[in-house]
Amino acid sequence: MYTTLDIDKDGLNYEIDFNLEETKALRSELRGKLFTIDDIRRVALWKLDRVIEIPENVLSKLTDLVSRKDLEFDDPICKEVFELLIGVQCRGMRAPMASTILKFLRSDVFPIIDVRAYRVLYGVKPPNKLMFDTYLDYVEKIYDIRDKFKLNLYEVDEQLYCFDKKNNGKI
Repeated sequence: MYTTLDIDKDGLNYEIDFNLEETKALRSELRGKLFTIDDIRRVALWKLDRVIEIPENVLSKLTDLVSRKDLEFDDPICKEVFELLIGVQCRGMRAPMASTILKFLRSDVFPIIDVRAYRVLYGVKPPNKLMFDTYLDYVEKIYDIRDKFKLNLYEVDEQLYCFDKKNNGKI
């Protein structure tokens, strides 16, 4: 059994120590940018040291997502892009990588669905084949935590990662 976050009792004030320099660089260089497959690969290497393939039609959808000024998570394009990224066209991609790419492109809308953050919220590891509905439920919890702790959205999954690392040890 894992320790889960109690948003009424626990605090979130951790110092994130995961690949700090590249994390800062990706945040500043990719947010809101029209990007290339090389930018996507850079995020993938930040996360897992693997090369992924994304066809042009999916890159085009990502560009649409980035260019929307007032994007909200419940916009249909969010589901469409997430499902395209984890679909058969994109080699080397599952939900954690897809959410990582989306976080760096739109950190105001998308959190990473990380094993550590997920198990802090649910007490179990995420399912191997994670679909959008599961991600949607996770995002709603992340938004609640963001509001409760008055954090930037991009900080919440990082704080949950640290909380899990401190309280639950290894994955």
